[in-house]
Amino acid sequence: MVIELSQVLKLLGVVKSHQNNGKSKRQQVKKDFELRKIDRGLEYPVYEENEKFCLQTKIITHENDDLVLTDLGDQILLIDSKEKLNELIIRECLLKGDFSNKIIPALAQFNVDENNELWYEKKSITQLFDSTDFLHILYDVGLLVKGETDVRLNSKFHENESITIQRKKKRKQSQGDIDDSLKIQKKIGQIGEKIVLKFEKNRLKESGCSYEAEHVDQISEDWANKGYDIDSFDGNSPELQPDRFIEVKSSTGKKFSVFWSENEIEVARELGKRYWIYFVSEIDIENKTSPNIPEMIQDPFNRIDPLNINPENTEFDKKWESIHITKKTEEN
Repeated sequence: MVIELSQVLKLLGVVKSHQNNGKSKRQQVKKDFELRKIDRGLEYPVYEENEKFCLQTKIITHENDDLVLTDLGDQILLIDSKEKLNELIIRECLLKGDFSNKIIPALAQFNVDENNELWYEKKSITQLFDSTDFLHILYDVGLLVKGETDVRLNSKFHENESITIQRKKKRKQSQGDIDDSLKIQKKIGQIGEKIVLKFEKNRLKESGCSYEAEHVDQISEDWANKGYDIDSFDGNSPELQPDRFIEVKSSTGKKFSVFWSENEIEVARELGKRYWIYFVSEIDIENKTSPNIPEMIQDPFNRIDPLNINPENTEFDKKWESIHITKKTEEN
């Protein structure tokens, strides 16, 4: 039986309506609930499944023949914002308590892309769960987000302590998993570059530089190790000499979180204020779009300060995640 938030809320409402001294007779609640049709089709809600979910998530408790709304259950009924309700359900019902034991081990198996986004292949997602009956509610409340080929964890919950602890445990990852992750990362990057290419052309056209707009060039397709992706212009350039060099970073999440290679950092140092990072967030892989304009960072070598030259620079958190080691040869 698929668990839907709308049916859970209906059950809580029925329990509330039958309260007498804080308790509701289970048989009365069950009878009333089953008389209420689901909004779509001619199906009837399965009472036992919804009650089981509410008990597992501690929204209600069972005392002999009575049902009792917990403080959390009362709180849920008082919320009139869909976004706030979803977040409360996720934090207090799905990622805590007994029900979390069904979810967190599965989420810990998700792959991590170059932007620290957690994802899993859509066609294989059901293999992570002992039962897929409750998978629908994870989509329903927005904990999981479906893409064209993958399923992503809502970026608000990447730092959830329970998920983080579980992920620290050793996780098996096949070469196929790694290959799939790289393919999706590449696709997100390609979409981001196309979005920035269009954005730059429109920016220049709107500032009266249509001729320059025609010559914005996505060089990454032919020169992958150039250190940036797009040749563009700050504005008018009679000789068509590019003076804005753009490295595109892309993510399906909202948070600015990127990997910056040694080569890109060195090129940024050399180009100074002519080098820009454009960060494209919340990419929709299926529709190849983003609802946001790129976040633009000029002269990132100094502003981000990847080598920690300026100790007073605290705008960005930086963490080194790899190191290149070579063995010295002995001299005779």
